[in-house]
Amino acid sequence: MDLQTATDAVAAVAVPLFAVTSMVAVGLGHTVQQFLAPLRDVRLVLAGMAANFVVAPAVAFCVVAALGIPGEARTGLMVLACAAGAPFVLKLSKLARADMAVSSSLLAVMLLATIGYMPVALPVLLPGVEVAPGAIASVLLLTMFLPLVGAVLLRQFTPTAARLAQGHVGRLSLVAMVVMLANQFVADHRELAGLVGTGTIMAILAFIALNFGLGWVLGFWRPGGGAVLGISASQRNMGAATVVVIANFEDSLAVPTVVLAGFLALIVLVPVARWLGRGAAPRVGEALSAP
Repeated sequence: MDLQTATDAVAAVAVPLFAVTSMVAVGLGHTVQQFLAPLRDVRLVLAGMAANFVVAPAVAFCVVAALGIPGEARTGLMVLACAAGAPFVLKLSKLARADMAVSSSLLAVMLLATIGYMPVALPVLLPGVEVAPGAIASVLLLTMFLPLVGAVLLRQFTPTAARLAQGHVGRLSLVAMVVMLANQFVADHRELAGLVGTGTIMAILAFIALNFGLGWVLGFWRPGGGAVLGISASQRNMGAATVVVIANFEDSLAVPTVVLAGFLALIVLVPVARWLGRGAAPRVGEALSAP
């Protein structure tokens, strides 16, 4: 078995496993009522929507235009810009000692919105690039929506079993993410090396930093909201982005661009979250009350 065959085989398991388990881990922690509760705080929802579905794509568009990165890398960055609701946001929020109730509520809304947003937005944001909205919708339905709904229903009707399973599923998701990223690095090492000097690394770092800053600005009106929205906007949904680029743009620079962005986001945002959490008391329980 050659290297390409081996990495393809690993990716065929690790990519959907990461997407599915990350959605299940989130769903096991939320009842139906908890998913619906954020809708009561209209300003929070609108700010989150703006940060994730207006600001992030606009930042990506400006960054790629300013730095002139390769077209396929541009495709990867635009896919990331449309993919919100990353489960890893909860880990970053915990490190930052942000309000976990608000983070969880916002994550729930962003996840559901992403599933509807990506198939509609990507053909508009990527003119001239062949995009199959039906294929995007189907892969998100199978790897995100159905696992999420199933896990929420399990949490709703068998809460004890859901609580017992959540930790194990979360750890499996983390392992799957590490294997997925490492495997894609091995599979795409030549393409990743080819991105050096093209402006792609600078574009990704600027994308992360600008999204964090602008998200913070959109959330400053709420106590602790700057950190929540900054993290939400800058940490994109690797599961959704990866399944979409592999299903639609396989064998292009879009795939290694998404993988590289995943690593760079971890390198940048984990220290930032730790810095934000220094000496701060954890904020909890504010998700349902408007300021």
